[in-house]
Amino acid sequence: MTRKEQLKGDTTLQSKPSIPHHRIVFFWLVGLLTLGLVLLLGALSLYRDWQQEQQLQTQRRNFYQVQLKEVLETTLRTVELDTIRLATSPLLQRHLFHPSTNTLELLQEDYVSLARLRPSYDQIRLLDVNGHESVRINRSGKDVYRVPADALQNKAQRYYTAEGMKLAPGYTYLSPLDLNIEQNEIEVPFKPMLRMVHPVYRHTQLNGLVVVNYRAEELLQQLSNHLPAPLRPILLNDKGQWLHGGDKQDWQFMFEPQSGLAVEEPSLWQQMASQDFGQLTLGQDCLLYSWTEYGSQQTQSPRWLIGLRESGKACNALTQQYQTHAAGLLGTTALAGILLLFGWHRLRLKHLQLYHRLLINEQQLRLVTNEMGNGVIMIDAQGLTRWLNPEAERLLGWQEKEILGRCLHDIIHVTAEGENLDREECLTTHAIRTGQRQHRERDYLCTREGIIIPVSMTVSPLPKSESGGAVITFSDDREKVTAEKKLRRQAETDELTGYLNRRAILQQLEQVIRTDTEFGIIMFDLDHFKSVNDTYGHAAGDQVLIEYTRLARELLRPHDCVGRIGGEEFLLVIKHLHLNDLYQLAERVRESMDHHRCIITGHTLHVTASFGLAMHRRGESSGALLARTDKALYQAKNTGRNQVIADDSFKTASVGT
Repeated sequence: MTRKEQLKGDTTLQSKPSIPHHRIVFFWLVGLLTLGLVLLLGALSLYRDWQQEQQLQTQRRNFYQVQLKEVLETTLRTVELDTIRLATSPLLQRHLFHPSTNTLELLQEDYVSLARLRPSYDQIRLLDVNGHESVRINRSGKDVYRVPADALQNKAQRYYTAEGMKLAPGYTYLSPLDLNIEQNEIEVPFKPMLRMVHPVYRHTQLNGLVVVNYRAEELLQQLSNHLPAPLRPILLNDKGQWLHGGDKQDWQFMFEPQSGLAVEEPSLWQQMASQDFGQLTLGQDCLLYSWTEYGSQQTQSPRWLIGLRESGKACNALTQQYQTHAAGLLGTTALAGILLLFGWHRLRLKHLQLYHRLLINEQQLRLVTNEMGNGVIMIDAQGLTRWLNPEAERLLGWQEKEILGRCLHDIIHVTAEGENLDREECLTTHAIRTGQRQHRERDYLCTREGIIIPVSMTVSPLPKSESGGAVITFSDDREKVTAEKKLRRQAETDELTGYLNRRAILQQLEQVIRTDTEFGIIMFDLDHFKSVNDTYGHAAGDQVLIEYTRLARELLRPHDCVGRIGGEEFLLVIKHLHLNDLYQLAERVRESMDHHRCIITGHTLHVTASFGLAMHRRGESSGALLARTDKALYQAKNTGRNQVIADDSFKTASVGT
């Protein structure tokens, strides 16, 4: 074929239609379907990214919300324990029984020491039953001083005094958070103040109140320190009035009662008041909140709304951001070819960037978790371990690789006695089943070495829309348990003799009445003890009490209970003895005391004791039993002293004087 023929053939081809109509339709159809598929894939990718970032944001906010509650709980628990210790101290009971200048000064010194130890305590006060201050310790800057008697005030008209006077034994009242008022004026600069009140009982009689004024600036500052910018803590009372986080509205209710969020935004406040937790947008800020109430059933505490505030960002800002982005993506439908590829590349690049951000955030959260002072364990919906932080490894003795994929409950969750804990009593099982956060102040875990450790445990369920499961946070409470036992032992012990005090021995008596069918009690009183104090002084009297009660203890069995119920009056609770045996035991104790001589400051003292005893009758109350025994003791005192009389037989043991 010649060159001319080739050119002619080319001209013929060029004259034919380049693309048939049906091919154009097919191209656009395929192109639109491809573009639609790409857009659909892009929309799904954005939705997944939104879900992941939304979950990360929720976890972050919930984490800091839990931190705020823990700061509030930990701080107030310290104040409550200090208040209870002061109200139940043996020194205070001794002062109430024998008021003196010496015991009053010791009480004041005890309160001063506590105020110096706790810089956040603004005042520590002891009020009598009329609301008048018996002891008051004030703080002025770094100085702590006692308020003189002529400057003490009557606080009967203050609301916390009235509430404290209503408390039953063992109950504590926590006041609302407000500004301190002195002489009917709000102190300037402002002093945010909480008042922890515990009643002082002697026997069953109310003798006054111990009030600790806690300066809440420290608490509010700790709440702020636990949140990174731009997050800020918020705190409102149950009336919707700002305590913290409301900027210029903070404490406005102290001057204008009709103020606060409940007045300015009633619909928003109604929504917040009707929900235990939630989030809403206030102006340009997002509020994440939950209701909290401090303490146990024996603590009367105000209800607070606590949470965090993210300034300049609405709660649905992330959703709006993704919606805006999706709308922009739909605009790219006008593009074709390279623009479509470019758009896909850009979307993929954004996805990778977002995924990288998620990885970084996950690493940061894991780093924060690893640095926590609490043990943290994550489990799946079946209770199998997914990961645990280094603190959990240290406390439990298990390495993460050794426990992954294993059922955590069967390995470490036990009762206080070390027995396997029933699954129905397990916090984790309950949290996964109900989807609600669970908390228990005292639980028990078993380490790899078989050591049972008491813990405070919180289980937060993960969303069931994801993989499910839960995050378990626990802290080692061994030091706390030891401290509680020490405080309990101090609260039950008579300071002078080392035996049970009145409240403790009466509690033992009530317990024996409930559990034992045959027992008796002995009540004895040292004869003419007042003359010892008057002649030789109270120090000598204390030595006599110590020596003669030691003689009684030496003749008793290890499980017999000895308690001091008055100045020189003591009670013995004796189980598994008949009346004759009980009588013989009392007689041996009496003889031992009668033969003993106490050497004090060069003087030889002969001190005797009178005894009354009674056997418990079936169905008899402790009060009736004590009344019969006291009657027998009274008869022994009035018919010559230094003798034993049993109520049941009124048999008198005659002895030499």
